Amino acid sequence: MSNILFLSAPLKERIWGGYYFRDELKVTDSNKKIGEMWSCSGHIQGESIILEGIYKGLSLSQVYKNHREIFGNPKSKEFPILVKIIAANDDLSVQVHPNDEYARKYENSLGKTEGWLILKHLPEACLVVGHNASSKEELISFIESDSYDKLLKKVKVNDGEFYPIPSGTIHAIGKGIVLLEVQQSSDITYRFYDYHRKDKEGKERELHVKKAIDVTDITQYSQQIKNINDIKSGELYSNQYFKIDVQYIDKVGEIVNLNGYKIVSVIDGKLKVAGRTIILGDSFIITALDKRIKVEGKGRIAIITSGT
Repeated sequence: MSNILFLSAPLKERIWGGYYFRDELKVTDSNKKIGEMWSCSGHIQGESIILEGIYKGLSLSQVYKNHREIFGNPKSKEFPILVKIIAANDDLSVQVHPNDEYARKYENSLGKTEGWLILKHLPEACLVVGHNASSKEELISFIESDSYDKLLKKVKVNDGEFYPIPSGTIHAIGKGIVLLEVQQSSDITYRFYDYHRKDKEGKERELHVKKAIDVTDITQYSQQIKNINDIKSGELYSNQYFKIDVQYIDKVGEIVNLNGYKIVSVIDGKLKVAGRTIILGDSFIITALDKRIKVEGKGRIAIITSGT
């Protein structure tokens, strides 16, 4: 019998959300503007629930806290990784995330380093990644004069590209992009700018400009951008918090788990694992009790290993 943890995926309404999860993924019939699907989450703001097996009905954080042995007895006290599908029906706010040290000191939280895998995009869709300021003083000057068109670096995207977003990076997801986000399990976000958008009550969302300036890395963004279409199967990205491998499955494949646990998220296609059909948006955890997992069908998966 498999010890796989199949997970529920909480949905999040967002001001910039739309109907991708209703009309295309068909995981809800809600008319709310859903922007995010947390496909693997032990975070208090939206927890995954175990869908079957002996832990059915328990939250991921409960299982992680009380049954550490099935995860290989990791060091991290809280489940350290959060995996999302994000579908932007409008531009997201321009943000920056703190590192662990700053977040622990001021927010009693983990910091937030993340990475984005572009799954789908409209022809002119862009990301904001990095900035044009040469110093903190120039950064402040751009902000005070509301000159975000000069400050922000925008890049057009292609399907399959992976963008590392270390803490301290100014960033924003643009309208018309669907992506897989892998991140530290933190919901700390400092907003620089939100296009002066107003909510249902006619109010602009809260900004966190001082903290955002504090944590911004003033050096230029220089991360290597890889495309999974050039890799097919193998390592996509690695940092101190997580490692991401991609694997292409054609009819029959196998996921090898030599130690600890692995989070597996479907990127595309239709697959079957332990008798369960899985598609884009589905994630599951291979526990330390399973060393080899058979996968059937045709598609591609992201295999995420925690570094903590």
